[in-house]
Amino acid sequence: MKPLFILTLTLLLVACETESSSDNPENGLLESITSASVAFVYSDAQLKTFLEEPSLAFISGHFQFGEDLAPDVIFGLDIEHLEGINEPIRFEGADWMALAGFTRDGILWFPIGSPENLEGTPTPTEKWEIRDFEVELQPNVWYKMTIVCDFENLEFVSVRLEGDSIDKTVSLSGLPLEYPNYAPFDDASLTGYTFALRGTEFAPDNKPGFDVYFDDIQIGIQTPSGFEVIFTDGFENQVSVTEIPIANIPIPLENIDEYKWYLENEDAKLEISTAIKLSGNASLKCSANLER
Repeated sequence: MKPLFILTLTLLLVACETESSSDNPENGLLESITSASVAFVYSDAQLKTFLEEPSLAFISGHFQFGEDLAPDVIFGLDIEHLEGINEPIRFEGADWMALAGFTRDGILWFPIGSPENLEGTPTPTEKWEIRDFEVELQPNVWYKMTIVCDFENLEFVSVRLEGDSIDKTVSLSGLPLEYPNYAPFDDASLTGYTFALRGTEFAPDNKPGFDVYFDDIQIGIQTPSGFEVIFTDGFENQVSVTEIPIANIPIPLENIDEYKWYLENEDAKLEISTAIKLSGNASLKCSANLER
């Protein structure tokens, strides 16, 4: 079953960034959806040093889904280094992405970069690698995933999955990060993301089973004294997720609240939930529901 699923899922995957989904006139559904949240970090003193001389970084977070989650839904985390317009270390507006996501049958998907990216040219998210964790993820269980990447060498390092008696790390060392978007923010930052995605290729009737919950997200960077956590959030500090405040280009980071979750794209369906949570009072529901 898995080889067929992997083969056909390749046709579904689309850029997991700011591309808007097109309409499907036959059934009124979005052709595809990436429900993603994004949070910015840019003013931390240690981070400022890191952004000038980047090294290893990580994003970690917990996820849970219900019994009805469809096997075609991909969900996970992402950490990105945005170089900004002012004094980029490589290319103006470059966006280096370390994204990885699971399906409920334990398949890990992650996009990798192209040679053009290292020359300063963004490319569509089309080159995907897969790893089979050889586990079946269980519903109503909190799992923790951690992505480690190397923003100096622009490579993945590893993905770790913990929970339900599982603690497994897969090395992705040497696989290049992608530069998928020109991101015209004025200064450099790190951004963290949660996401769930789906497409009509595998869900033409959009049957229920599209929600994934996230909680307790952390972002960390490597410093001379070891890894330092610079961002921790459990979705208790806001009641809704709104659009990124963009008034002009380049986009001033000072207009964007740090440590706050925004809609990463206009189709994203996100909800602060108090019904399901790991800690505190809330979690974030990312819905891959294709209804417009």
